[in-house]
Amino acid sequence: METKEYKPITTAQIKKIHVLLQQRGLMDEKETMIHSISDGRTTSSKELTCYEAKRLISFLVDENAEIKNKTKVIFNAIYALAWKMGMIWGNDDDDFRMNIAKLNMFCRQRGAVKKNYTDMNLIELQKIHRQFEAMYSKYKQTKSKKNE
Repeated sequence: METKEYKPITTAQIKKIHVLLQQRGLMDEKETMIHSISDGRTTSSKELTCYEAKRLISFLVDENAEIKNKTKVIFNAIYALAWKMGMIWGNDDDDFRMNIAKLNMFCRQRGAVKKNYTDMNLIELQKIHRQFEAMYSKYKQTKSKKNE
């Protein structure tokens, strides 16, 4: 009789693990992660137990949530810097959509990463954030010189 801990992994769990690994860019680390979660028993997802698969999925989902939170913080920081520089303005929903479109266009044309602001992953947003911080620094210098 199979106990809960030794029940074999399901097809759905295998698919979920592969999707999560792909989304996180961790497919190269798959064998290492499976080896670790199975306490050295296997490097193949097909040989995991149901319990081990649940643990791995939980880990990958928690990591994904953490990255989403970091991404949101940086996304908002870039928006705030653009606001301070006068690149975007307005207070209603239409203005917000227009501002996102402006930032998308700016990032495609002049951004360190030539793609829409809304389509960037965490690493790309970090590059754009550094670019916006440098732009804001120059903006403040220029503004202070004009006020002298």
